[in-house]
This record gives sequence, structure tokens and C-alpha cells, in this order.
Amino acid sequence: MAASVAPSAPAPPAHKTGSLRARLRLVAIFVALAFGLLAWLRARDRQLAEQRLTGERASDNALAVTQSLDGQIAQAQTLLQSLTYVVDPAAPSAETDSVLRVLHEKIVAPYANLFMVDTNGTMIGAARIHPAGRRRMDVGDRPYFLDTKLAQRFTVGDPVRSRARGDSAWLMPFMAPVPDPRTGRAVAYVGATILVDSLEGVQMARRLPQGSVLTVLNTKGRIIIRTLDTDRWVGRQFPGFSERGQAEQPVGIDTIVPSDIDRIDRLFGSEFMRNTPWRVYVGIPVNEAFAAARLQFIYDFLIGLLGGVFVVFIAYWVTGRLLRPIESLTLDARAISEGDMRRRSQITSDDEVGELARTFNAMADALVDREAALTASQDRLREAQKLEALGSFAGGIAHDFNNYLSSILGHVELARETVPPQHDARGELDHAIDATRRAADLTRQILVFSRQQVVEPRLVNPNEIVRGIERLLARVLGENVALSCQYDDTLGSIRVDPGRFEQVLMNLATNARDAMPQGGQFHIGLSRLHVEAGSILDAEPGTYVCFTARDSGEGIPREVLDRIFEPFFTTKERGRGTGLGLAIAYGIVKQAGGVMTVDSATGSGTTLRVLLPELDRPADVTTRSDEVPPPVGQERLLVVDDEPAVAKIAERLLQQAGYEVESAIGARDALSRFDTQHFDMVISDVVMPGMSGPELVRELTRRRPELRVLFVSGYADDDALVADIAARQVAFLPKPFSRASLLHKVRDVLDARRAAR
Repeated sequence: MAASVAPSAPAPPAHKTGSLRARLRLVAIFVALAFGLLAWLRARDRQLAEQRLTGERASDNALAVTQSLDGQIAQAQTLLQSLTYVVDPAAPSAETDSVLRVLHEKIVAPYANLFMVDTNGTMIGAARIHPAGRRRMDVGDRPYFLDTKLAQRFTVGDPVRSRARGDSAWLMPFMAPVPDPRTGRAVAYVGATILVDSLEGVQMARRLPQGSVLTVLNTKGRIIIRTLDTDRWVGRQFPGFSERGQAEQPVGIDTIVPSDIDRIDRLFGSEFMRNTPWRVYVGIPVNEAFAAARLQFIYDFLIGLLGGVFVVFIAYWVTGRLLRPIESLTLDARAISEGDMRRRSQITSDDEVGELARTFNAMADALVDREAALTASQDRLREAQKLEALGSFAGGIAHDFNNYLSSILGHVELARETVPPQHDARGELDHAIDATRRAADLTRQILVFSRQQVVEPRLVNPNEIVRGIERLLARVLGENVALSCQYDDTLGSIRVDPGRFEQVLMNLATNARDAMPQGGQFHIGLSRLHVEAGSILDAEPGTYVCFTARDSGEGIPREVLDRIFEPFFTTKERGRGTGLGLAIAYGIVKQAGGVMTVDSATGSGTTLRVLLPELDRPADVTTRSDEVPPPVGQERLLVVDDEPAVAKIAERLLQQAGYEVESAIGARDALSRFDTQHFDMVISDVVMPGMSGPELVRELTRRRPELRVLFVSGYADDDALVADIAARQVAFLPKPFSRASLLHKVRDVLDARRAAR
């Protein structure tokens, strides 16, 4: 009997196994390529980002250099205009030399020389004389002298070689005519020179990375300043200038420009100067921008290469069931690397591949979230830094300006006291006082903008707030926007800080102006509004003063209406807004116990309402009448200010009122006087170099606790002092102060001591 043999199962085709391995190798190759592509994309993105950042840096430096050069030219013009009144062309040369030498030593700016020449360019006098005599310094052949003589006005010349210094240094000359008071014709010319290497803009350019260059060209393409190879190129024509037409075309911040001089590719920033028809170029070598990106590419490429080799090795050991999920993950990775950040893996298995897919999706989500958060935080930080810098700059201007106004107002008031009431000059002096007070109001608006004004909430008349700022609002809105105001004299008072609430109105006007680029109408109306419970969100029941700000602009789309009070949220183009205007206004109103509402739709304009609780108490009296005689006294007072003009005028005003007064220039001088003399009261500036006003007062009151104190300042940057002023625990008088306000405030502080006894 034959045994039956079951047929054996057919062996799998050899090509199936080979095909599987080939596909796994192909998948491995794709993954390796994905790693390489990611490395290339990262390197490319970083290179573009670094290129733009370097271009922005060059542009920012060009702007900074331009502003610095414009500022030094303006300072030189002011100096030369002053010299025309100080130096007498008819005086002997030795006397003129002496005057100019003294002025040259006292001037802080780094001027190489100050000089005066006659109408032929012959040297009359100079702060520095050439060892071989003044004849070596005649400027009759200098182009800048000929240009000034022809134009008969202040002139900035092209850089020239020094004659007075005895070396060949490059100097930037400035010259202005000295007019005859009777005929107006020039009888002489005054000049000043600055070493080109000492210009702040040149020094800024030299601090840039190696190979960077600062070039300044005039309208004809002649090189005025160049920080590289200066002696060779200054005064020469810039190669290819006429063919490029660069006098009119701007340079993009990420445009690579090959140099026709040294053949180095650079990223350039450029700016036109304001005071002269020159153009400033700042170039940074592209190697500075691309070095980090190239290193990152090499690092990413090596990491990708190692990852690819590892994947190819693993591909020989994985089973066929992993092939399809791996292909899917590879496709997802490639999609994300190409920018599709919404792509996610659809694998839902519970094995290791499924866990890998879920981890991959979590990683993609984290990358998206981190990128979005990083971008948002960088934008917020950049805008906040800009706002803080601008606020500090505005506060510094206001501080110095208030010092000048204090001196001007005090001297004008003293002059007014010496003029009979019927004299014609009395009216002129009154006009000067009014103009000074208007300038003080403008300074106060600068402090409101910089948010460095002392916060002092008080009862105020809402109508008077709008009337007081109406003219400034009209200037902010511009000529194309018509402003109208509607008042209601039956309204009661509101409790706010007037300066901060003026900032609210300024922000509303600014937003209205930006919403009407082609012009329109802006209306502010005041009215009384009775609010019922629940009728307005966040508003308690009661009676409110309603400020209605309505514009005829484009309106706000409904989808962004709920976000307009969010900090840093803006729909304006980049660089035109910080997104803080309405957020700041909202915060000020909320702090005052009020609410803000908005009503708008696209194409129908916007209406913003500010509701503040109405109070039936009269507004606080903030000023005394000028006709009330100022009080007098006999106490001993110490006036401390780092500005001598302010200290001296305060001393004179107080001495006229009968007080015994000593003035100290700065805290160190005040401490030395306090140790040897007795004073009933100290009047101190707040912002002073070295030891500030609050620090000085803390030291003085430690020695004598009964000492009375009055702070005066254009603005206060001490947070603790600001809080004490707001709580009325410290006496404070803002600059500029009038004679009457100073004497009344001093008397109030001294009388408060007697009342306390």
C-alpha cells in the first residue's frame, strides 16, 4: 500500500522579500531626506531671519547716525549763532583769541577749534593758533568759506585737512556770517570745526562688527565721510553713483549690496539727513549675518545624516507590519517640514508605533504652541521696549524744559514787578507770562504721554477738562478731521487725575484719527446718564457723567470688537500702533471707578463712551487768583536744585517776600550748608544727579526730624515719592511755578508746622 504524502506549502516568492526590503530601504531613505530637508529649511529660515535682523540693525544704526549728525550740526549752528553776539569783529586779535579760547574750554562738545575771519577769509582770532602763526590758518581758499560768503547763512562744509592742529586730521567745518546790526551785511564770519573721528555717529559705526562701514554722500555722489580707508576716499566721487541713481532710490533692509570700492557684500541701511542734503549709509558684511546659520546647517545636516544611517540599519530588522505606519509617519513628517503645521498622524493603534504617532502629534502641537508663544512674546517685548524708551525720552525733555520755563517765568515776573502798570512794557511782559504758561501746559501733555506725571486724583469739573485740552485734540486730529465739542454745565464733579484723564481723551482722538485717513468728523459730547442695575456691564446703578466720543471713520469689524481693550492688540499696520492706546485708557477709567463701552460696525463709524460716577460736591480749587497778594515770611529756607538758574530765581523770589534764603547747587552742596547753618525748611528738586531729592531729604530729616520739606520738579521718578504725593503726605509743587504759587505753597507748608504744634 503506497503511503500518501501531503503536498508541501509553496515557498513565498523570492521577489516579495526583496521588494519588502527595497521598500523599507526606500522608506529609510525618505526619512533621511526628511531630516536633511528639515536641516536645510531651518538653515534657510535662519539665514533669511539673520539677514533681515542684520539689515534692520544696519537701518537702525543708519537712523541713529543720521540723528546724531543732525543733532551735532544743530548744536554747531546754535553755537555759531551765539558767537555772533559774543565775539566783536572789531576787537583786537589777542582779545578775540582769549574770548574764543575761554569759550572753547567751557564747551562740552568736542570742537577742535573756534575761529573768526574777516570777509576775505583772513584769520581775526581763534581758540587754537598754528605754531607758525595765524596766517597759516587763513580760509579764503576754503570751499566752505566761499559757500558761506555766497549763501550768507550757516553752512556745513565738506571735511578738510586741519591747519591749526599741525597734523593732517580730517575736520568737519561749520561757518556762519556775522551781520552788521545796522545794515545786515556780513562784516565777518565765525566758524567751528569738529574732528570727523570724534563725531558720535562715526564712533557708533566703528563699534559695529569688523568690516562694517559708514559712508556719507552728498547729492552729487561725493564721499563726505567713510570709516574705511578714509584718506583715500574722502572728497572723491563714489564709483558708479550716477548709474545707480542712489540719490532717489531707498535701500531695502534685507538687500545685499556688493561694494564697488572693496568688493565686499554688505547689508545696508540708509537715511537722508534733515539739516544737510546728505545721505547716510551703514553697511554690515553678510558674513556677520550668515555665519551662525551656516554652522547650524552643518550641525543639523550631521544630525540628519546620523539619523538616516540609523534608520537604514533598523530597516533591515523591522517586520512588514511596521512598513505602512512608518510610511505614514514619514509623509506626516515631510508635510510638517514643508510648512503644513496642521498635519497630524492618523495612526491609532495601541502598540509601539501608535505610541510613536501620538508622541509625534504631541511634539508637533508643542512646536506650534511654542512658536506662536515665542512670536507673540517677542512682539510684545519689542513694542514695550519702544514705548518705555519713548516715555523716558519724553520725560527727560519735559524735565529739562520745565527747568528752563521756571527760570523764564520767574525772571519775567520779577521784571514785571519793576514796570509801572501804565507802561507799554507791562503788557508785553504779561504776554510773555501767558506764553510761558502755555508752554508749561504743553510740557504737562508730554508727561501725560510718557506716563511720568504724578497721579493726584481730585474733584474736577468735566467740562473744564475737555475745554482745557480741546486745542491740543485739534492738533492731534489734524486739518482733515473736524472737531466738535458739546458741553453740559449742569453736570456735577468727577474724581479723577486730570492729567491721566486727558491721556484717555488723547488716546480716543488718536484712534479716531487713524480710523479716518481721508478725513472726517470727531465729536466729544458730555451728558448725564442714569444707569439701572444690569443695564451696562460692570456698571453699578447710579448717576454717571458720560463722555461720548464719536467718529465718522471706517468702523470696527464685529469679529474684533470684543478685543479692542486687550493690551498689544491692534489692527493697524506694523509700526503704526502698539495696541496699548485703548488698553491704557480702559485701565485709567477702571481705576477711577468708571466703565468704557463701544458701539461700532463696519462702515458706520465708532462710538466710545466713558462713564464716571457723578458727585454733587464742588470741584477742588487748584489755583489762587493772581490778584491775591502772596504771603510773606521771615523763616530761613534752603533751596536745592541741580540747575543753577532755577535755584537762583527761586532764591530771589523768596527773598523778595522777606525770607532768608540760601541756594545749593546739588545735594552735596546742600549737605555742607546744612551742617553749618540752621534752616526752617528745605525746598528740593526731585531729579538730581548723584543723590536724588528724596534721598537728600531722608538724610536731612534723619538729622532734624522737625524740618519742613517741599519738593519741586518737572516730573517725579521715585515710586515711593509719587505714592506719598498722591496720598497728600508730601508737599509737592510742579515746575514751572509762578511767584504766587511758590510763595503760597511755602507759606502753607510752614503754617502746617505751626498748626501741628
